[in-house]
Amino acid sequence: MITKILVGVDGSKNSTKALDYALEMAEKFSASILILNVFQPPPEFGFGYQAKVFSQFSASEYPKETTTDQPNLSAFIKDLRKVHEAILSKAGERAIKLKPTLKITTELKEGNTSSQIIETAANGGFDLIVVGHMGESEIKEFLLGSTSERVAHQARCPVLIVK
Repeated sequence: MITKILVGVDGSKNSTKALDYALEMAEKFSASILILNVFQPPPEFGFGYQAKVFSQFSASEYPKETTTDQPNLSAFIKDLRKVHEAILSKAGERAIKLKPTLKITTELKEGNTSSQIIETAANGGFDLIVVGHMGESEIKEFLLGSTSERVAHQARCPVLIVK
């Protein structure tokens, strides 16, 4: 019996598909949903990471004080948190709009994405994790594995990976 579903979102098309799939399943099983977004401060401060994160948003959605050569790491992390809060907010709004009768909650965590998803699911007694197949590069995926693969291999409950 599925009563609690955790869905990981990152603002990508596949995570939106995962959210939609999780909402349909939750409706069928009268399950509650936790929408989880995890942000990991970059190991090194640089434009490449920032460009990847901010590329999901239009210019009007960027935090106002963000620049590509921002010298203050704590300010950058604060801006990064705002971006992830916006991702989570959009997902929550979408979920409530599509399925207003479901019990839907949202949560933002900081740390390693796969570890936080696995830990949250285990600690919360979730019956199912739904994640989108992450679009990491083939070389990186081969060497490190994708977030969705790590979650699937390490989670204690079933994991549904949506493409």
